[in-house]
Amino acid sequence: MTIGTTLCFAVLFGAALAADITFEDFDEMYKDDLTVNTTTGLVRGGYGGKTVGRSRDIYWFRSIPYAEPPLGQLRFEPPFPKARWDGVLDVRKQAAECVQKSDSMVPKSEDCLFIKIFTSSLPKKSKNLPVMVWIYGGAFFAGASDFNLHAPDYLLDEDVIIASFHYRTGIFGFLSTGDQVAPGNAGLKDQLLALKWIKDNINNFGGDPERITIFGQSAGAASVGYLLQNEQAKGLFSRAILQSGSPLCQWALSRVAKQTTTDVAKKLKVGRDSSARMVKEMKTLPANELQEKWSSELIWKIVTKLPLRGLPLGPVIEPKHSGAVITDNSYDLLKKGKFHHVPILMGHTTLEISADAEQIPGVLKLILLIFDLQPSKLVPVSLNMKQLIKSSLLGRKIKDHYFNSKSTVKNLTEAMEYASVDQFVRPIRETARLYSKYTPVYLYTFAHEGPLWGVYNRTSPGVAHTEDLGYLFDFKHDGSSVDYQVRHRMTRMWANFAKTGNPTPEEDELLGTKWIPNTSGDSELKTLVIDKALHMETKIEADELSFWDDIFKTYGTKPYSTY
Repeated sequence: MTIGTTLCFAVLFGAALAADITFEDFDEMYKDDLTVNTTTGLVRGGYGGKTVGRSRDIYWFRSIPYAEPPLGQLRFEPPFPKARWDGVLDVRKQAAECVQKSDSMVPKSEDCLFIKIFTSSLPKKSKNLPVMVWIYGGAFFAGASDFNLHAPDYLLDEDVIIASFHYRTGIFGFLSTGDQVAPGNAGLKDQLLALKWIKDNINNFGGDPERITIFGQSAGAASVGYLLQNEQAKGLFSRAILQSGSPLCQWALSRVAKQTTTDVAKKLKVGRDSSARMVKEMKTLPANELQEKWSSELIWKIVTKLPLRGLPLGPVIEPKHSGAVITDNSYDLLKKGKFHHVPILMGHTTLEISADAEQIPGVLKLILLIFDLQPSKLVPVSLNMKQLIKSSLLGRKIKDHYFNSKSTVKNLTEAMEYASVDQFVRPIRETARLYSKYTPVYLYTFAHEGPLWGVYNRTSPGVAHTEDLGYLFDFKHDGSSVDYQVRHRMTRMWANFAKTGNPTPEEDELLGTKWIPNTSGDSELKTLVIDKALHMETKIEADELSFWDDIFKTYGTKPYSTY
């Protein structure tokens, strides 16, 4: 934005406030600058206020459709590209979230496949800004990118464009019959189509189509990993960020999706004599009924089956067919270098699975009791162990290592350490090692125990799953000057990576250190510790990883799907 435009904008905004003019009136003044041509038609965005950090202007496009509504016969199917519309489509208003069980007050609908674009520069006044495309988490059964409770203001302050999109989750996005009737992964196919739209159109919003970074957390990070492995995604992005997740996490691959689909169908009382009949009848049911029965089945499976061994519904290995997005084991693909060799930034928090002893859910206590009664359940499903006796012996070995033969129920600290390493640290760091044989990998551990995600009364050490997001987005929690400095450093590094492929491309007084990438596939990984100060380490979780490496070498049966 030029100085003249800025002054004009300031005068108009001041006048608008003085005259009690609404944002809609203000948008009308700038409708020409906020009307953008796309491959599917003209869209009109709006003014979204100012960033909470540097008080920069925000322009938003919050409901751009990228696919036809997946209703009726399109339910469970891969997304169908949106047909071109006539006239100018108003995309200022917030779009509906995809159907899910959520406390959010935002309306839910199957008509939810929308893209959102946020920028601090008028699209027609800016050119070739780096683009960061956020993919939300939510264990593949929930999630949205409304940016109501996690505003992207601090990243916008770093001169990047923020884009995101809704994709289907739960039964709507990951139903699978294990055959070509419903091969699964519709939610991942939503992501792929949305990325194609962004690649084709972001230039018209002032973004650089050659500098698109995809980034996500938890299931969003696993999604980024699957996009890295997807041949259809070639050229759609130039960098990737994975926060607290990867395709090698055991929860990132569903091994029971076909059975879960059948079990939900049974609750719905639809025909199950063939995949075709079952899916056909499920397509005719009301969305709320489908969601209700699926939610009931999800809770039942979490209670009766160990969630550590994989989610009831989620990404699956599909039968090979045109349009499939996952057809091979991730571990083998990464080991052979069969992924897009773009710069990668990835990592985890210090204690991904963390819970207050006084607030631990009863279901978690039940799971810990199962570990006491059946130590074989501590054995990772990734090992592909078939012999019950051997599995039982290994389970006791794992229990001795973490609990010193004591009760898992009464040793919550040890249980959290086991689960964090098993579900996050081990697979994430193995993913980084495999990636680094072929491309630079900037690895981190987020260790700052601050309140910006909402944890004010910390009763035990360790940074839990999702806490790091409070240092990228604005969750409207207060902190100290130290907390804000950690946030400023983190957003600067993430934006630098989006701009250059290097989070510390030059000397920066704010950062004060150089982030050294991993480039050789060594087991001793170089890690940036993000805390009150930034520093590099090479011994993060070294003893734990050595313990598990020995187990996989001694007991594992290849090929591994996860790790």
